[in-house]
Amino acid sequence: MKAISQETCHERESIEIFGGKMGDVIKGFLSEDKDSLNNGCSWIPRKRFFFMEFIIGQKTKGRRERMDRDLSYWKERWRKEEGERERCDQQGFWDNRADFFNGKVFTEEKLGSEIVNHLKSKNMLTRDMEVLDIGCGPGKHTLPLAREVKRVTALDISENMLEHLRKNMKKTKLFNIDPLHLDWKDGDLKKLHWEKAFDLVFASMTPGVFNYETLEKMVKAGKQYAYLSGFVKRKDEVGDEIFRFFERSHGVSAKKQNKVYYAFNILWQWGYTPEVEYIHRTWEDEFTSEEAYALYRDKLAAVTTLLEEDREKIKEILKSFEKEGKITEKTEVTQGLLTWKL
Repeated sequence: MKAISQETCHERESIEIFGGKMGDVIKGFLSEDKDSLNNGCSWIPRKRFFFMEFIIGQKTKGRRERMDRDLSYWKERWRKEEGERERCDQQGFWDNRADFFNGKVFTEEKLGSEIVNHLKSKNMLTRDMEVLDIGCGPGKHTLPLAREVKRVTALDISENMLEHLRKNMKKTKLFNIDPLHLDWKDGDLKKLHWEKAFDLVFASMTPGVFNYETLEKMVKAGKQYAYLSGFVKRKDEVGDEIFRFFERSHGVSAKKQNKVYYAFNILWQWGYTPEVEYIHRTWEDEFTSEEAYALYRDKLAAVTTLLEEDREKIKEILKSFEKEGKITEKTEVTQGLLTWKL
C-alpha cells in the first residue's frame, strides 16, 4: 500500500473540515512550493503560517457583513415607520402646544426629578458635567438637570417652548442653561463644535431623535453617557377613537411606539450594551372643545390630507366625549428608558 505522507493527511483534513469552495482555496494554498524549516521539525509549507490569519480574516469579514446587514435592516424599518414625519409642520405644532406643556413643568416637577435621580443612581451625573438636552421643551427635565451639573445646553425646535424655558430659568434662578433654537436633525456637529463635547446627551420623550441618523448624531455628540426615552405603549381614550375612524376611512393609524425598540437594536449592533427600564404612568388632561379639536386636527394632518368633511368628523367624535363644554382625555402609557455608556 502506498504510504500517505504527513502533508497529504494535513491537506486532506483541512479540505474535509472546510469543504466546498473554502476547501478548494485551502488546497490551492497547500499545493504551493514547500520550503524546509531549519528547526529540526518536518518540513511545513510556508503558506501554512498564514492559514489561521486567513481564516480569522474571513470570520471577521463575515461578522462585519452580518452586522452591516442587521444595521441596514433596523435602519430601514425605522425609516419606514417615521417616513411621514416631514409632512408635519413640526415647529408650528410644538409652538401651539407650548402653553399646554409649560403648565406641566412644575406640576410634574417630581417626575422630572425622578428621572434625574435615576441617572444619579447610575453615577451618570456629576457636578462638573456638560449636558446636552435635545428637545428640552419648557424645561421639565432641563431645570432639575441644571441643579445637578455644571451646564446644560438646551435645544428645541419651538421658539415658544424656549421662551417659556427662559422665564422658568428666571423663576428658579437657574442660569447655567443655554437655550438654543435648533431642530436636532439639522444641527451640524462640526460647525457647532459638538463632536464628543458633552458628558451626557439627554433626549427625553422627544420627536427630535426619530431615526438612525439622529440617533447616530446623538452618540457622536457625547463622550461619557447617553439617555433616550420614548413611549412603548400608549392608550388615549379620546384620541384612539378618532384614529380608529380614520384608520377605517383613510388607512392611517396613530403613530407606532417603537423608537426604543429600534434604538436598542441599533445600539447593540454598534457594540454598546444599553440598559432598558420601564415606567408606567396614567393621567388626565382637560381641554376645551376648541383645544381638543386643534390638537387632533394637527396630529392627523401629520399623516394624511384632511378635507372639510374630515374636520367635521373630528368635531363630531369629540362632541360625543364633551361634558359641560370640556373634554377629558385619559391617557395610560408605558415609557421605555434607555441608558448607555459611550
